Amino acid sequence: MKPLRADSLDALRGLTIAMMVLCGTIINWVLPPWMSHCQVPATGFDPSIYGITWVDLVFPFFLFAMGAAIPFSTCAKLEKGERILRVLTDALWRGLKLAFFAIFIQNMYPWILADAGIEGSAKWLTTLAAFLLLFPLFTRIPWTMPSALRRAIPIIAIILACWMMWSIEMRHQFPDDYLTTDPSLWDMTRRRLLHILYRSNIIILVLANMATFGTILYTITIGRPLVRVAILPFIMAILLCRTADGSWQQTVAQWTPAEWLYRFEFLKYLFIIVPGTIAGEQLRRWTLSDAAAAVAPGEPRHTVSTASTVILSLAIIVVNVTLLFGRHLVANLWITILLALLTSWFAHRLPVRNSVVKQLVYTGAYILVVGLFFEAFEGGIRKDDSTFSYYFVTSGLAFYCLAMLVIICDIYGWKRLTAPFIGAGRNPMIAYVAPTMLLFPVMNLLGVGDSTTEFWASTWWLAVARGLLFTALAVAVACLCSRLRIYWRT
Repeated sequence: MKPLRADSLDALRGLTIAMMVLCGTIINWVLPPWMSHCQVPATGFDPSIYGITWVDLVFPFFLFAMGAAIPFSTCAKLEKGERILRVLTDALWRGLKLAFFAIFIQNMYPWILADAGIEGSAKWLTTLAAFLLLFPLFTRIPWTMPSALRRAIPIIAIILACWMMWSIEMRHQFPDDYLTTDPSLWDMTRRRLLHILYRSNIIILVLANMATFGTILYTITIGRPLVRVAILPFIMAILLCRTADGSWQQTVAQWTPAEWLYRFEFLKYLFIIVPGTIAGEQLRRWTLSDAAAAVAPGEPRHTVSTASTVILSLAIIVVNVTLLFGRHLVANLWITILLALLTSWFAHRLPVRNSVVKQLVYTGAYILVVGLFFEAFEGGIRKDDSTFSYYFVTSGLAFYCLAMLVIICDIYGWKRLTAPFIGAGRNPMIAYVAPTMLLFPVMNLLGVGDSTTEFWASTWWLAVARGLLFTALAVAVACLCSRLRIYWRT
């Protein structure tokens, strides 16, 4: 029997990308604080604020989806006969390619070009050209062509990308106090190169590190999830002790071969990636089992248990975001426990074909409650600077979100509802950069870009409408590329 495809995982990735685009394009300074990152309201960054908003779920949910995808990709390679060393090498190579992606897009963003003195149409055309260059850089070309040409295309694209970044960096002026030191040509070249490397998209850079370390950790612990989990306390210990002056933990935390590429603090997100790999293992085992099958016409649908599981899982997410934002901590703990028990009961009543839903719900409940018990630690839950409660709570909520999508996408196959998210989830890199590197440039070249910002910011509903419009367009671009079998991959 052909394994069931886990469309739920693509849908989760696409949903988070859509949310990421929405929170990045919405005009949040005319909206209430819960429409922004909790610690970054319209008044600016304030680390003294505790709690989370829906915006704070976006990044950890995407990390969770990345972790859940690792068992699928890694096991597929091993089953094809690839050696473990090759899998580990591929993980390092993928991390480097994602890091290059982070550096290139950041150097090509319109505001970086403006700092270099590139304005007007030239700025937008340069960003648009950079977006188009990403296709030969990261597309796995589906068409038949000579192998030499297939290898040459990405190499030429890399050379062009490096030339573009260097040309733009050369337009930046060194500060006068640096020039008075009479620097050598080598020193100026080195400084410009570091400017390019340190100018990277931090979200993608973290994902690059997690793609590497998450895959390595999973590969060496395949079939031993408890060993994988047992490694996390050692990472936690170093993170908690890194402020102790003179300690070896501080030395480990501060060591890096290249600070623009790797910092130990990035490893804190393994506390989301590792739960994601556990969810991925549960989902993959289910897709390969005889129990995995969509509901056929005429079969009993167990409507009450199924609907209750979906509704209660959504309720757990909404309740936690709302009450943690409002700092109703005791009420949130007891309501979450009650909802988790009810969800587990209904999930237990589902038929065998839905067994993965029960596993996801049980695991999510445990991790979520652990996170709520950690809530008071480090002052309270927050994304910036992130706390351990944040890792556990958001991972637990991601389990519930994935359980909902398994029911909707994989078991009941409601594709009309989820097709846009599935399409975007198969092309997340395109959806992520489409607003800044495609939509904004095209709209500004047509004269309907920045000049309309004041209009969109005039009322709260127009501010929301702008975000929804850009989100729909970005998702549509990613879906179109997926339909044409044009995928950006690392």
